[in-house]
Amino acid sequence: MSVYRTLLADDVDDLRFMVRLALERSERFEIVAEAGNGEEAIRLTEQHQPDLVLLDISMPVVDGLEALPKVHAACEEAAIVMLSGFEAARLGPAAIELGAKGYLEKGIPPNQLVDELLKLLGDRAA
Repeated sequence: MSVYRTLLADDVDDLRFMVRLALERSERFEIVAEAGNGEEAIRLTEQHQPDLVLLDISMPVVDGLEALPKVHAACEEAAIVMLSGFEAARLGPAAIELGAKGYLEKGIPPNQLVDELLKLLGDRAA
């Protein structure tokens, strides 16, 4: 069973905490770093070389869509999944075009978040 080294990037501390809990409880994800803005996400991706980057769109300093190609360049092997409060139909296609593996809307139940991430990662146990 794979455990995915994960970087969480969101400017809302409480949301990062909730996502961290959901992912760690599944025992399928290890949170290796957390970023509060896009610039930190780029730097921490380069430093930690995660398997997965969960990247919010609306962040200070550098937003998620601007950070996305730079995060990808910092670790080409990482799957980047946008986790945003914006509707997928609105920004999902742009995120996919910029290199995101998927786009999930904030607020989905924790077990569904884990299942959706595992599907996007191609994990057969999902």
